[in-house]
Amino acid sequence: MNLHYLRYLRLVIEHGSFAAAARAAGVSQPAISHGMRRLQQQFDQPLFIRQGRQLLPTATALQAALKGGEFIEQWDALAAPKADTPHRDTLRVGVTSSAALVCGQALHLAWCQDHPRRRLDMSSADEARMLAGLQGGELDLVIAPRPRGYPATGLADQPLYQLTPLAYARRDHPLAGAPSLTDLEAAPWAIVGPSVSGSIHVLREAFAVRRMRPPRIVASCPDYASLLLLVAHSDLLGVLPHPALLGCGPKGGLVPLQLREALPRYDMHLFTARRPRRAVASVAALLRQQLGHPAPDPGPQDGHRSGAAKA
Repeated sequence: MNLHYLRYLRLVIEHGSFAAAARAAGVSQPAISHGMRRLQQQFDQPLFIRQGRQLLPTATALQAALKGGEFIEQWDALAAPKADTPHRDTLRVGVTSSAALVCGQALHLAWCQDHPRRRLDMSSADEARMLAGLQGGELDLVIAPRPRGYPATGLADQPLYQLTPLAYARRDHPLAGAPSLTDLEAAPWAIVGPSVSGSIHVLREAFAVRRMRPPRIVASCPDYASLLLLVAHSDLLGVLPHPALLGCGPKGGLVPLQLREALPRYDMHLFTARRPRRAVASVAALLRQQLGHPAPDPGPQDGHRSGAAKA
């Protein structure tokens, strides 16, 4: 099987169409179409179903993208040159866009306070890529949702804090007083992405469970600061997974929508190696203490994710 086809599959899922996937991959749309046809020949079940103008991935496609992504990560890791051994004074942390804002200060205090030579190095990618980096020794910690079905072999996994996403609009938005998701079915949305999972998936799940048409995604932002600025100065709606993120946007410009229906909740998890070095274990314990979760029972436990999203 051509690895390019698996990469194309993930891009189609992330971007919602062959044309958008082609732009992201820097190839022609026929190349994406050809790759999907060849990939479809490997499966008895369809990879996509069409709903209006959108292509919706089936469970088969999502599972293939997840497993294929793991294989690609492993292949790339084997093919990549070995990185230099990191300095022991550097803490390498993989975080989602929201976790960087929610946990950045706590990470800095836990690692750097009273240690002037230490350095905190935070980076962001999709959850599966970060966990593969942790498994490969490229990261010391990861703070992210637990991907469904991800085989976190060799990792300890503890829930760190729970997120309750809310939809936001600018204060004078015509839909700022909307009481229900059904009133937002035709509304345009901005998201942070694209990613393997993220706020777009929170929306899709919330809409899908009520048999509504998929949300209309108009803009994709690289981070929550740019999303908040865009929502504050447009008719776009956005989803924030944590109220702390409001601090990186315009003051007083946004209001949460008081909807009858709740968006899917999910846990942010703290991932480490099963036997992290002592300094890393101390940081993990301080993070759990500061963010409200008690220290775990002895031995690694698998956390439970109550929703699907990247924050």
